[in-house]
Amino acid sequence: MTDQTSLLESEREGERVVIRLGGEIDLSNVESLEAQIERAIVNAEGVVIDLSAIEFIDSSGLRLLKRISTSTDGKASLLVVAPPGSIARSVLDVSRMTDELAVQDAPG
Repeated sequence: MTDQTSLLESEREGERVVIRLGGEIDLSNVESLEAQIERAIVNAEGVVIDLSAIEFIDSSGLRLLKRISTSTDGKASLLVVAPPGSIARSVLDVSRMTDELAVQDAPG
């Protein structure tokens, strides 16, 4: 599904769901993205959120990641992919979200 500023692709790999996000995550689209992600991860044992193609993420995007982490807590493992030097990784590092979330450099 696409909108003006973001792209979300999801793929189920057995019991794991991989969500690839691209474009921008901000206040204008975070509610829609959250609803799409929540639908995609129903009954998943593992969730990967790949931020490799993110061009912009603000505090509403960080809150989205935190809410997803909370909603999967105890039900599914959550892994965030954000390559070093990327916009997403820079924001995660500066906000210290890398201390709260499992973040890896590349999909795996």
